[in-house]
Amino acid sequence: MQIILLESFDKLGKIGDIVEVKDGFARNFLLPKKKALRANKSNKEYFEKIKKDLEESNKKLVSDADSLSKKLSGKEIVFIRQASETGQLYGSVSPKDISNHFKNEKISIPPSNINLTAAIKKIGIFEIKIKLHAEVSFFIKLNVAISAKSAEEQKLNLEKSQNDSLVKSKKIEKKDEEVSDKKEKKEASDQQIKDKNPKKVKLSKNEKDSSVEKKITEVQKKEKKS
Repeated sequence: MQIILLESFDKLGKIGDIVEVKDGFARNFLLPKKKALRANKSNKEYFEKIKKDLEESNKKLVSDADSLSKKLSGKEIVFIRQASETGQLYGSVSPKDISNHFKNEKISIPPSNINLTAAIKKIGIFEIKIKLHAEVSFFIKLNVAISAKSAEEQKLNLEKSQNDSLVKSKKIEKKDEEVSDKKEKKEASDQQIKDKNPKKVKLSKNEKDSSVEKKITEVQKKEKKS
């Protein structure tokens, strides 16, 4: 079915785009939720009348979402859960749990906006993507632990690991730069020698070839004597 989008959708289109979608998706979600119109002549004319209002409304939604994302981006949320010695949770942490956490802080983020393909079932620190709008998303850290103390230890261990990786990466970059500099200096030096003494370089090659031929001759003489 062809529809006219009344709001922007990630990977589907922006307001006013005419796109082809599955009939079920249109009938069960887009049309009843007033997120789209059937792409017929009368609806196209109607859309042109409300286009400006929709675009202004969308700008405000983007602005509000952007402000909220800046406030929450990088935020760490701690969930205390019981777990086995191997770290497996006796239960899980789901998008609904995260949504309820924000709800307690008077922030409305539906579970469907939380990009978690499967519930978390082990302790650890996880980076979760949250999409507030088709054009606005951010990441939070989810620290799932058996106690507040364990959560703090997990956080410190992660920071240490990240710092160690950063130091190691910088050392490798520095070493690569030093090797590259040495190579460039050697090439420049070789070129200077070649420019100053072209005959000497050529002679050196001829001398080398002559030396090889001399050795071959000596070996052949020895073989004849034996």
